[in-house]
Amino acid sequence: MLLLISFTNCKDYNPKKFESVKWKNASPREKGLMASDLVESKILIGKSKTEILELIGKPKDSSNINFHYLIEFGYMAPFHLDITFDKENNKAINAILLD
Repeated sequence: MLLLISFTNCKDYNPKKFESVKWKNASPREKGLMASDLVESKILIGKSKTEILELIGKPKDSSNINFHYLIEFGYMAPFHLDITFDKENNKAINAILLD
């Protein structure tokens, strides 16, 4: 039964190209479809906090060195897009997906 539920949740995963306008208005699930492209393209690396806010909007949670965005891939547990900033120049140095 669990295998069937997992398969049902995963079968609709169809990655999409990241688009800023769509991301800002997207559900966590829709963001999940664009998240891999966003991370793999490294579009966030080197950007300031202000530039990232303009590009993907306000994070769910943040600190002085991290932004966290809630996303979903259609699995049981949600994921986060985690962006880490350099302490000295406040530029993004890493963007990863965490479960």
